Order: sequence, then C-alpha cells, then structure tokens
Amino acid sequence: MDVLITPGAIREIDTLRIFRPKPGTWGVLVGHRRGSRIIVEKVLAAGNPGTVPRESLLEGLEAVWPGRTVGLVAVRPGAAFRRSVRGPAWFGKLVLELGGTVKAPSLRPFTVDYGRTFVLVPIPFAPAPKEDARE
Repeated sequence: MDVLITPGAIREIDTLRIFRPKPGTWGVLVGHRRGSRIIVEKVLAAGNPGTVPRESLLEGLEAVWPGRTVGLVAVRPGAAFRRSVRGPAWFGKLVLELGGTVKAPSLRPFTVDYGRTFVLVPIPFAPAPKEDARE
C-alpha cells in the first residue's frame, strides 16, 4: 500500500503550513482508492488543537463525501489524537502527520491497521510518474 497526493492537495498542504497552525490542528483528507493506492485529492482543515476526531465524524463526512473520506491530516499530533484514530472507525484510513520546521517540513503517512490492537503503520509515498521519453 502507498499514498499519492495530487498536486492540488499538495498546494492545500503547503497553504496550511503557511498559516503555521498550532500543534494538534487536524483536518480531513478526501480522495479515493485505486487498488492498494490511496489517492489524496483534497485537504480540509477541520479540528482545533486539543480536540480529537470522534467516530461520529466519519458518519457526517460520509453524508457529504460518500465513500471519499480517505483519512486525516494532523499538525504535530499529540498522544490523544493518535489514540483517537487507532480504532475501528478509522481502520484502513490514511493518517498524514505534518511536522518539521518552516525550512525543513516533513510529511509522514500512516495507515490504521489491526493486529491484536489498532496501530499506525508507516506507508511509502507512491513513486513519481515517469516522464514520457517521446516529449
């Protein structure tokens, strides 16, 4: 499994960074799946620091974006956020963690998986598309 973030969604993440949100700020990722690839098409800021996504949130999102909620994005999330997404409602969903500094930003993708407990498992970014040699 890997994740592909579209250019439009990358711009939305970059814009979010410009606002320099407080640690713990989070949002929703909208997109779709294609095989074992999660494709992120849109990033929507949603939650304030100190709040966590509740399972009922996913039901409301399904009414607005049927089948298109692929995960969550969080700015330097704390332990409470990580605990809240490790549950059945978010199983198989993507969690993007924004971190780093202004000059050296980082973006780390995880999926919510289940073994004996729910865990965040790191996944890679999709390889960049190869340029057409004929051009």
